[in-house]
Amino acid sequence: MKRALSSLIENTDVREFKIVNIEVEKITESKTQARTYFDENKLSELSESIKKSGVLQPIIVQPLGNENYQLIAGERRLRASKAAGLKTIPCLIKDVTDKDAAVLGLVENVQRSQLNTIEEALGYKSLKEAYGLSAKEISLLVGKSRPFIANLLRISNLSQKVQEALKEEKISFGQARPLIVLEQKMQDKLLTEIISLSLNSRRVEERVSVLSGRSSLSEEVLHLKSDLENMLGSKVQVKKTGKTFKVNLNFQNIETFKKFIEKLN
Repeated sequence: MKRALSSLIENTDVREFKIVNIEVEKITESKTQARTYFDENKLSELSESIKKSGVLQPIIVQPLGNENYQLIAGERRLRASKAAGLKTIPCLIKDVTDKDAAVLGLVENVQRSQLNTIEEALGYKSLKEAYGLSAKEISLLVGKSRPFIANLLRISNLSQKVQEALKEEKISFGQARPLIVLEQKMQDKLLTEIISLSLNSRRVEERVSVLSGRSSLSEEVLHLKSDLENMLGSKVQVKKTGKTFKVNLNFQNIETFKKFIEKLN
């Protein structure tokens, strides 16, 4: 019998379950772990904290039988506990399906802000592909808007190099999103420009428009447009008709408009 989405959401609340200390060696890593990058310095800091104060929040596991368990959520705490030399770790045991375990682990990581953008995107993609969930269904499960989930599902199709740059936080979600419409080789080429030239998201969108043939403006005009926007502190629209250019200036408030007039004088 298919379970309602609301029942999955309710089941993410495990506070009523009894906390049990389980040997760390009897806990295997999660098969559906969304988090793939672990900052060694932060893990070391967490390990030192655990040595002093213990594990303040239990991890969540599911039983495998023969007193063995599989991790659902809390991999950083488990790794740091092993590094701290702990033999046991406090656990909440949940006997759930693999689907529910995947949802629980992803929800916990999202709510604790432990995933970078691409890890979160790949986590949603995994739920979609493995269990046939739509963007709307995933949004209900994790408490995010449907457009947000849809955007992340699209960004999961970026090239491997762009994904790695997102994981390592060399670029932001806003910088990466415009690249989706490009072929992966072109994504990698533009990625180098984004990093070396520190292109902001607006400049990335402009470069993508040129590379994808959607813009009639030349590189020179785009640079002039960018310079004008930086000078004004507001967005500028440039349209080309034949050999002539039409420039629309946008001011956020009257004070910005006055400052512009003062510069002209």
